Amino acid sequence: MRVRRHGWLLVGTVLLAYAATACGDTQSSGTAAGPSASASTTPSASAQAPLSAEELKSLAITSDEVPGNRGVSADERDPSAAEDNTFPPVSDASCQKMNDTLDAGTASAVVDQIFNWKDGIFPGTSTLASYDGTEAKDSFARLRTALKTCTDFTGVGYTGKYKAHVATEKIAGVGDESLAFRITTPSEGRVRNQQHIFVRVGQVTVYCTMLDVDHSAHFPMNLLRKQVDRLARAQHT
Repeated sequence: MRVRRHGWLLVGTVLLAYAATACGDTQSSGTAAGPSASASTTPSASAQAPLSAEELKSLAITSDEVPGNRGVSADERDPSAAEDNTFPPVSDASCQKMNDTLDAGTASAVVDQIFNWKDGIFPGTSTLASYDGTEAKDSFARLRTALKTCTDFTGVGYTGKYKAHVATEKIAGVGDESLAFRITTPSEGRVRNQQHIFVRVGQVTVYCTMLDVDHSAHFPMNLLRKQVDRLARAQHT
């Protein structure tokens, strides 16, 4: 499965239907609060040519680095994938800006990853997006601003209409700037609960998600830090 535009919704809706009939282990939402952003002391890389898709793939986490996995993929995003999204905008303008930012539509190169955990039904995802000049910083600023007012919205996805609640979370400093939040979506008596982490490191953003149903899941911070450190070194050489 490729992660495409509004990938957080695509992966979640498809797997939620699967979880309703599957047997096995699965991997907290809270009230909305002000955006939980943190910035590390790591200096940003000076403006330079953005990393290419090939470079992003070479820097991506591999299956050998993920203990107990059933496969880790890293695929360059097809630019035509944006054309696949025919859904109308969601009900709240700030939440639509959040979705647009997470889609990385203005990035010069994007690599999508899926982490299939050994003991979980739901995979984790990671999107590495490389930007020209200050566009990564601008993208982070747009998301931070959107999360100040985006708390609830409705929309139409692959399985029909849905309602979603957005709640920010605290995150330890990682990269140059970082944000964490959670989107919960009720569906047929269950709650799709997905963590989102968005990090800027120089001219690259790292966007990770972890999904569960009726429970909270968290993307492994050790993998995120390893990815961010690797991207930082690549941009400072």
